[in-house]
Amino acid sequence: MDDSSLNGRKRGFATALARSAESGLDLRRMALRQLLPFGLTLGLVILLWQRIEGLDVAYIYASLKTVSLSQWFGAAVFSTISFWALGRYDGVVHRLIGTGVSIKAAERSGITSIALSQTVGLGVVSSAFVRWRMLPDLSLIQAVRISAIVAVSFLSAWAVVAALIVLTVPMTTPWADWIAWLVLAVAGMFSALSVLRPSFMMALHIPPLKAMGAFLALALIDTAAAGIALWMVMPEGCDVALLPLIAAYLLALGAGLISSAPGGMGAFELTLLALLPTLEAEPLLAAILAFRTIYYAVPAVLAALVVIRGPNKRRLAAGPHEGAKLRPIKSAPTLPPHIAKTITDAPRAEAGLLRQGRLSLITSDQGVAAAMGASSGQSLLVLSDPLAQKLDHTSLLRSLKALANQSFLSPFLYKAGGRWAVAARHAGWQVLPIAREGWIDPTGFTLSGSDKRQLRRKLRQAETAGIEIREAGADLPLPQMQRIADNWCSLRGGERGFSMGQWHPDHLPHARVYLARQNHDVIGFLTLHENASEQALDLMRMCADAPDGTMHALLVFAIAQAGREGCTRLSLAAVPLEGQMDEPWLFHRARLKLDQITGAAGLRQFKTSFAPRWETLYAAAPSRIALALGALDVTREICRKAEAGVLSKHR
Repeated sequence: MDDSSLNGRKRGFATALARSAESGLDLRRMALRQLLPFGLTLGLVILLWQRIEGLDVAYIYASLKTVSLSQWFGAAVFSTISFWALGRYDGVVHRLIGTGVSIKAAERSGITSIALSQTVGLGVVSSAFVRWRMLPDLSLIQAVRISAIVAVSFLSAWAVVAALIVLTVPMTTPWADWIAWLVLAVAGMFSALSVLRPSFMMALHIPPLKAMGAFLALALIDTAAAGIALWMVMPEGCDVALLPLIAAYLLALGAGLISSAPGGMGAFELTLLALLPTLEAEPLLAAILAFRTIYYAVPAVLAALVVIRGPNKRRLAAGPHEGAKLRPIKSAPTLPPHIAKTITDAPRAEAGLLRQGRLSLITSDQGVAAAMGASSGQSLLVLSDPLAQKLDHTSLLRSLKALANQSFLSPFLYKAGGRWAVAARHAGWQVLPIAREGWIDPTGFTLSGSDKRQLRRKLRQAETAGIEIREAGADLPLPQMQRIADNWCSLRGGERGFSMGQWHPDHLPHARVYLARQNHDVIGFLTLHENASEQALDLMRMCADAPDGTMHALLVFAIAQAGREGCTRLSLAAVPLEGQMDEPWLFHRARLKLDQITGAAGLRQFKTSFAPRWETLYAAAPSRIALALGALDVTREICRKAEAGVLSKHR
C-alpha cells in the first residue's frame, strides 16, 4: 500500500471518528433536552407535595365527592367544546400550508394528537407521531412541521387572549398589566408585518390577518370552554366568580405550557393555588383532580383507542369535488402542452406572462383553465380577464372567493376589463378604475392626423440619427440584448414582477422581437406577446444614450408588420390612471407608488402619441378593506425583484 493510499485511509478514519463524535454530541444534547422537562416536572411535583403535605387529604376526598353528576356532565360538555376548537387549529394549519387533507380528517388528527400529547408530555414530538399515524399520506417531517406550527400559533394566540383577560380582570400579579400591554404591542407589530411583509421578514411566513383572527378566536373559545369546565367541577365551599377563575386558569395554563411537563403537572396546580389565595386549598385541589380527570385522563384514553384503531381512510382525501385550484407554473423554455394551448387560445395575449413563473394558473371547479394569479399577503391576486370567453363570470367569481377563503385570503381582481368588472359589481364587490389600456388596429393604422404630430416628430429624430429597425430572426444577438437589459435594470433598480414584463432569454422564442440598430450596433429592442387573438406590448429596452424616437420607431415598425399579417388588435398595454375620488387611502398610496416605479407619466405620453383607442381597466374586491390590501399586495409583487440567479444564468 502506497503512502497516498495510507494517508487517504487515515483521513477517512479521522473523518469517521469526527462524525461519530458529532453524532454522539448531538444525541447527548437531545437527551439533555428531553430530560429537562422531566427534571423540571420532578422539581415542581416536589414543591407541590411540600405545599400540600400539610393539607387534609380526607377533606380533599370529601370535597371531590360533593361534585354532582350534573357538574360532571357540564364539565364534559365544555371540555368537548374546547377540544372541538383545538381540532380546528389543525384545520386552519392544513388550509394554510395546502396539504390536501380533508378538513374533517385534519381536525380528527388534531384532537387525537392534542388529547394524548397534553397528557404524556413532549408536546411537539408526541403529537407529531400521532398525526403521522392518523394521516399516513403525510411524511414524518410534515407531521412535525404541522405540530410545530400548531404549537407556536396556539402559544401566540394564548398570549394575546391572556393579555386581554389580564387587562379586563383585576389581577394581583406584579407587572401583569405591563406584560399584557407588551404582548399586545408585539401582536400589533406582527399584524402590521403581515400586511406590509418587508422582504427581510419573508422567511418567517407570517400568516394572513384572517388566519391570525381564526387562531385568536379558536384560542378564546378553547381556553374559555376549558376554564368553564374547571369552574363547573368546583366543589361545595369553593365559590369563585367565573371570569376571575378563567383568568387564573389562563395564567396557570401558561405556566404549565412553559414548564413542558406532562399536563403542566405541578406548575399548573402551584400557579392556580397562588392566584386564588382566598379559596381553601383542599376544595381547589379537589376541583383540579376532577378537571384533570374529565379534561386530561378521559380524552387521553379515548385518543389512545382512536390511535390504535388507526385513520378513517374515507376521510383522508379531500373528496371527488376538487373546487377551484391555484396551480404553480415553473418558468421553463417549454411549457406543458395544455398550458401552451391556454396561452394561445386566451382572449388576451398578456396570458404569455404565465411563462415567467411568477404567476400560477387558476383552474375552475371543472378543472378548466380560468385565470392567472398569485397568492400574496392578504390576497389572491387575479390578473387580467378570464382565460376563456365561455366561462360564466358570476360562477367564476364565486369559485375565486371560495378558493381565496381556503387560504384565509380575499380575492382581488387587477386590471379587469369592463365585462369582468360589471360582473364583480353585480356580485356586490367594490370596483374602482385603476388603468387605461391603449390598443390599435394595425390594419388601419396611419401616421397622418394632428393627434400623431408628436409621433411623427419622434420618428424624424430617429431617422436623422440613422436608426435601423428590423424584426429579429432565430439568431438573436443575445450578448448585446443582455447588456442593454442589464443597463436598464441598473438604472431602474431591477426588473419588476407580476404584471410587468421581465427580461429572460428563454422567453424570446415565444415572442415577436424587434431590434433597433445604430452603426450596426443594437441600441434597443422591443418584444410583443402574441397569440391567436392579438399582439400585446411586453418589453421596451434601450440604451441610456439611445437617440430620441428609438422606441417610437420600434413600435411603429411592429405595428406595420402586424398589419401586414392581418392582426386586427395590438395592445399597447396599460398605463395607471391618475388618482380617483373616494378611493381608500391605502389604495391611493399604492397607486402613487406604482406611478413612481413604472414611470407612469412617461408611459402615458409615449402611448398617447400613437393615438390609440382606450379601454378602462378596474380593480375589484369583496370589500373596501380587501380592495386596499389587494392594491398593497399588487404593489409589493410588482416591486419584488426577480429571484437571484433566474435572470442571471445566461449572463
